[in-house]
Amino acid sequence: MSQKHMTETLAVVRSISGDGLAVCEQGVRGICGSCSDRTASCPEDNSDTSKKPVIFSVPNSLNAKVGDVARIGVPESSVMVSAVIAYLVPLLGLLAGALAAELIFQNDLAGIAGAFAGLTLGFCLAVFLSRIFVKTIWAPRMVGILPAVPGCKSDVKS
Repeated sequence: MSQKHMTETLAVVRSISGDGLAVCEQGVRGICGSCSDRTASCPEDNSDTSKKPVIFSVPNSLNAKVGDVARIGVPESSVMVSAVIAYLVPLLGLLAGALAAELIFQNDLAGIAGAFAGLTLGFCLAVFLSRIFVKTIWAPRMVGILPAVPGCKSDVKS
């Protein structure tokens, strides 16, 4: 898949697991999190520092080492697909359930019950699809490693 249309963030590699996954931390102060003295040469962290850091695993496809600052990307198209799944699938379930129950039973109460049943099935389908896609097209991937920062005053990047 092409890497030119990715939503990216920076994360620090905290550990490497035996199965080829890099455990990364995103949202730490000063990217590497090892100092409170941010200089102009530190990579810019665009995350909200008031929140707790997010820890996640990505395939270590670029052979990153512990302490490396990696660019982590998610395809931009996955944002649109996730919005469709989260909002449109349950809505279509609601409408289909209401229409089917109304046509079969020709009763307003049955239409309401069918709408709730369709909405429930739509949510179940959305959860099922998201569990499939989170392992495939929504999976974050390592798209680059930032070079070592010469002006960094930290000796330890962990």
